Amino acid sequence: MDSNHQSNYKLSKTEKKFLRKQIKAKHTLLRHEGIETVSYATQSLVVANGGLGNGVSRNQLLPVLEKCGLVDALLMPPNKPYSFARYKTTEESKRAYVTLNGKEVVDDLGQKIILYLNFVEKVQWKELRPQALPPGLMVVEEIISSEEEKMLLESVDWTEDTDNQNSQKSLKHRRVKHFGYEFHYENNNVDKDKPLSGGLPDICDSFLEKWLREAEKNLEVGIH
Repeated sequence: MDSNHQSNYKLSKTEKKFLRKQIKAKHTLLRHEGIETVSYATQSLVVANGGLGNGVSRNQLLPVLEKCGLVDALLMPPNKPYSFARYKTTEESKRAYVTLNGKEVVDDLGQKIILYLNFVEKVQWKELRPQALPPGLMVVEEIISSEEEKMLLESVDWTEDTDNQNSQKSLKHRRVKHFGYEFHYENNNVDKDKPLSGGLPDICDSFLEKWLREAEKNLEVGIH
């Protein structure tokens, strides 16, 4: 809702609450990320809460955005709770701004997340792409197949007794389960003196062997 409409229309309690959250999202993006939004319509939008860091995947977000028009580009920076969408036309981005602001989406764990959209000037897409990998680091695409991914997800039992140390923890936008050591979010660390019982699910052994073989194979190629 733009300022012209606000001056001629008395906002409801729900609309006021949404507007406050949308403004808060704008300020958070500027303060923490240096992303400055604009009050006029452009082809590009920043989608707060619609990012990989919020547990929202490209497969979930893109179909939602495409309901409003042709998405020319969708950039989802790693570990960030926002994404950038560029539409083919400004009319389509305006439609998305009006239609999707405040819309609920469901993340990978079935939790509801509310999207907040704001216009941004032309995004420097190249600058936002991941930088070159550090020396020695290698990315192996699709090392886990869709079938293996399903097996891994099914190996995690979310119904265990909540007294178990490995039991799920409730966070704002996701559920987590700890293996090996409990991760402490207040200091982003683990207590090495307090290992968790049980270890990793048995299915992980076969994947570890596969990855080690892949690493050895690539190392041999590099040596030759």
